[in-house]
Amino acid sequence: MLKSLSIFIFTLFIFSSCKKIAGDGGTSAIRGTVTGTELATPGQAETTDVICTNGASIEHGDYWLLNSANTAKYYYIYYVNPNWISNADPQLEGRIGIPVSFNYSDSNLDIAQKTQTALTGVSAAPYTVTRTQDILRIVHSTFALVSDADNGTTSFAIDVVTQGKVQGTQSVAPAGDQRVYIVYGDNAFYSNTVRTNELGEFSFEGLQIGSYKVYVLGNNPQQPNATLKIEKSGKIEAKQSIVDLGEFEIYF
Repeated sequence: MLKSLSIFIFTLFIFSSCKKIAGDGGTSAIRGTVTGTELATPGQAETTDVICTNGASIEHGDYWLLNSANTAKYYYIYYVNPNWISNADPQLEGRIGIPVSFNYSDSNLDIAQKTQTALTGVSAAPYTVTRTQDILRIVHSTFALVSDADNGTTSFAIDVVTQGKVQGTQSVAPAGDQRVYIVYGDNAFYSNTVRTNELGEFSFEGLQIGSYKVYVLGNNPQQPNATLKIEKSGKIEAKQSIVDLGEFEIYF
């Protein structure tokens, strides 16, 4: 019985020692490069407040101007009194007209509400509109410099709350001295880490046959102060092989 048990333990030892699992102790390597784009300046969406007057202060055909980052979507908002038979549309060249029906008896709140309804009814509008009493806040959908709105022929007050600004970035360059992580097999946490050289290159040496995951951490350009994980998988299938995972692009 003791002899049989010894043979079993010896066989189990031989089998375990021959089994190849991901990790150190082999002759293969996983390599790659890390490039980075530095966020130089944060972008800002153009934000404008439009303070509406009452209907008695508006003439049939009055208008104001609203621009966007897309010159094909420049607008004029004009006011139509249904009691007048003349055409209120000033037909401004190079702009899209947005009509607003009103009455002279309308209050500031009425005009603001009717204008908001007209603006939000525009198909694929490059802005969003919210209302606080008689003040409309227009926030553009992109980070870009936008020509300021103009009150045109109305007596509306128009204030630029935030000037639009493009998010500035520098050109892509090798990311030197960036930490890179490797996960062996199905491990829940990283197993080893290295840093890139001045060319952004990294290499995990002395690996066995098996599956690996490699990742780097950078900033998330869409969420300030948030981290973005860039991960790739690689598999070593033979001894003395090199697996190139290519380029990892991060923001920092």
